Parts: sequence; structure tokens; C-alpha cells
Amino acid sequence: MGIHKPLHPGLIVKETLINATGLTVTEAAAQLGVARPTLSRLLNGHASISPEMALRLSKFLQTSIEMWMNLQSEYDLGCIQQKSHLIKIKPLQVQKNTY
Repeated sequence: MGIHKPLHPGLIVKETLINATGLTVTEAAAQLGVARPTLSRLLNGHASISPEMALRLSKFLQTSIEMWMNLQSEYDLGCIQQKSHLIKIKPLQVQKNTY
């Protein structure tokens, strides 16, 4: 079974905030109290969901902050797991004292 590329949480925000509501990016940004480019970067997968953005989304969409932060965390972990073979670290070898 191959490792799939994780779904960027911005796509979920886009589906929930734009596609489901009919708001434009400009309107949604205004409702969230952020600049249009800030929201656009998130929706296009070029920015992460910050704790502040998670709070804004949770208040506007009546969801939990944790939901948005968990989506970001799962994405970040999925991305680093795909690169884990590139990080070469020798495990710590604890030596026992012989007294």
C-alpha cells in the first residue's frame, strides 16, 4: 500500500467556507476579519491554518478550534512521514554503567 499525499486543510476550508456558502473569497475574508491574500493563500494550499485562523474559522462556522488545528496537524505529520526516509539519524545508544 503506497503512501498518499495528505489533503491540505485549505481545501477543506475552501469546500466549507466558499463552495458550501456561496461566499466569494473577498466576502469570506471580510467576514473572518483577514486580508483577502491571507485567506487566498490558505485556500490554495500555500499557507497553514494558524491558531488565530482556527479561532476565526471556529467562530464563523460554529465549529471547534481543535478541529481546524487537528486538520493542520494531521497534514503536517503526513507530509513529514513522506520525507522520513530522507532524515538519517542514528538512534541513541544508552550505555549501562558497570559498577
